[in-house]
Amino acid sequence: MADRPKGSDFIDTLRSEFAVLPAGSRVPTIRDVAARYSISQFSVQRAFEALKEEGIIQSFVGRGSFIAGGDQSNDSDSASKDARVLIVSHSTPSSRGTEITSHLQAALLASGHKPIWVSYTDVGDLHDLLGKGGFDVCVLQPRRSILPVEALALLKSKARHMIVEGRQLELLDVDVIVRNRAKSVAMALLHLRELGHERIGLVTERLDAAAGYGEIENLYAQSLASLLDQPEPLILRVSGEPTKATVAEEINASVTEELKGRATSPSAFVVSGRFAASDIREGFAMSGLDIPRDVSVVHLRAHETASIQGDGMTTVGRSAVHVANGIVDIVNWRLANPTEPAGLILDDPTLVKGDSSSVNEAN
Repeated sequence: MADRPKGSDFIDTLRSEFAVLPAGSRVPTIRDVAARYSISQFSVQRAFEALKEEGIIQSFVGRGSFIAGGDQSNDSDSASKDARVLIVSHSTPSSRGTEITSHLQAALLASGHKPIWVSYTDVGDLHDLLGKGGFDVCVLQPRRSILPVEALALLKSKARHMIVEGRQLELLDVDVIVRNRAKSVAMALLHLRELGHERIGLVTERLDAAAGYGEIENLYAQSLASLLDQPEPLILRVSGEPTKATVAEEINASVTEELKGRATSPSAFVVSGRFAASDIREGFAMSGLDIPRDVSVVHLRAHETASIQGDGMTTVGRSAVHVANGIVDIVNWRLANPTEPAGLILDDPTLVKGDSSSVNEAN
């Protein structure tokens, strides 16, 4: 078994390993490297990001990472044009989902394709609506945690290629684009650490595994050892089920219970969940904690207009336009490379600084 280099030593190890590879050659996947060195994929992801910043490797949507200097570009003109692209969304109300779909339609039209948008409630109705199919690409936006297998099978039978946005699926021959959760957590923690916060907790929505909240908890726990000198994770779970209590009251109850009797409380929190910014602020205020005077907060969520203007939550996420353009990139690449195996595309987020995170005056 290979040794376990860490931190800068591990980056040096990969730098030396990649130095002997010819320009343009494909480098091993993050999963393969993690398995070979018996370290976390999160640590490998950080090393890859460092090597990309140095210009040693390049990454391309849907294709992986390559040694810089080779010709890995794909001429967008080589992609099939005038393709019939079916966009399918579940009818569950989602203002963000609708915003993404709207931008996606516009971006597909601008790329010379023919987008068709269908919203469904019942799989049987979807079957009748699509008829014989004959689409080039189907983009599925589940908009909820449950993804019926029969719906996926039906859509695959109606289109040559399948792309699923927002749900990580395994062992299925479809392209999947999801946010890079490991990078989201790392960016939030590093931002707070750079502001001087040494103890950082996590507030998360208690939902099923398909929504990814369990993975966020694991990534947070793994990150503490490498990013912070914090002995143990502090995870505050807020119920995602409808109750008589408001969301702010549920946040207050969780914060109050977990921090009760603690000699040292976190000076900052990463919040993961579909909470409104107003509920986060109110919930902490009910617990006697002002944001950001008493605690700083970074929300793992889509960027809001207020954050972009500087007077909202500091967020780590992706705008609707960013997501839509990423899907179009995958559509064009898939049409130009129809025989390439389906893959998982981790879409990188960005951090937008709002007024909810500030320097820790105690340090």
